[in-house]
Amino acid sequence: MQVFYQLVHVDFVPLITILYLFIFMKVNDAYDHKINGRFALSLLLLILLVISDNIDFYCSGLTYPTFVRKLAIMAGYILRVYLLMSTVFILRRDRMQKNEVLLLVSPAVLNTFVILTAFFSPRVFWLDEGNVLHREILSYAPHLLAFAYFCIVLLFAAVRYRRGHHDEGLMLFLSLASSLTGVVGEIVLKTRGLLIAAVSLMLAFYYLYLHLEHFKRDNLTGTLNRMSFFSDIQKFKPGQITAFAEFDLNDLKIINDNEGHAAGDEALVTTANIILRYLPRRSYLYRLGGDEFGVLFCNTRFDTVIRVIERIQDKFEKTTYTCAIGSAEWEKGKDFTEVYNLADKRMYIDKERIKNRKEM
Repeated sequence: MQVFYQLVHVDFVPLITILYLFIFMKVNDAYDHKINGRFALSLLLLILLVISDNIDFYCSGLTYPTFVRKLAIMAGYILRVYLLMSTVFILRRDRMQKNEVLLLVSPAVLNTFVILTAFFSPRVFWLDEGNVLHREILSYAPHLLAFAYFCIVLLFAAVRYRRGHHDEGLMLFLSLASSLTGVVGEIVLKTRGLLIAAVSLMLAFYYLYLHLEHFKRDNLTGTLNRMSFFSDIQKFKPGQITAFAEFDLNDLKIINDNEGHAAGDEALVTTANIILRYLPRRSYLYRLGGDEFGVLFCNTRFDTVIRVIERIQDKFEKTTYTCAIGSAEWEKGKDFTEVYNLADKRMYIDKERIKNRKEM
């Protein structure tokens, strides 16, 4: 009965969160199956961790040591690190090379080997005749290796934030802080359930965030879509948007007809990546149509916008693609339609310039 009360008090919210997330993923079957699979793995590890923790809690109340408790403690040490590893794979959603996968898996595998030595060595932990747990130096290996995953998540969060995904970057920083608090709390307070609660809530909110982002972003390039563009124009306060630039990839139809749609997709992704590479902070890239992109510059001087565009043009000169660019400053007294039309006019002038240069 005590175990049941402990389960309700400590694990009720995480288990309900896991259950609802499983149901939502099942209902949302049309979503990216790879991402759903990675979330499902993390949720399965969470459930196993809840089971091992409760077995350990039940056995800790006995007056004599048991092999089952030893297995539960070992499983808890191992599962915590694999759980953090699985969250890193969720964050690293794009295609990974084999060496990257090996690098991400290595800390968890190393931790497994360290903990398995508890079968024949007391250097990890041991149970005395009164069933009291004694931790030794190697019992801190999971915490050190978990810290390696925290550093990886921190790196991913910084990269995402730097590439303009500010909301996702901030969410990752917050998730990192909550998970770290859970780990530290379990160590300092010598309690259980804090990491499970933190990770389950993190997974739920992050899944919902990705689900919302799925509708805000272009599936091919990862840039914000046309719906987000018009939403952001209304969202930003007056004076925040200082300039608009329009980018039009030239000859996309010719690339599709002559080289295939895969080559056309590659051209669009390359275009988006080039633009993103040089954008300053508080600038947002949108795919407005087939080969058309737009950038809203917020709190950015127009001379800075001009320099950014020049750098983007220089980069395109080093590729096999050409891109026509037009920009306009959002001055007082103008509405956005005027700014957009001026940038569009200048883009077509640049397109004509590129066409004439090719014919020379």
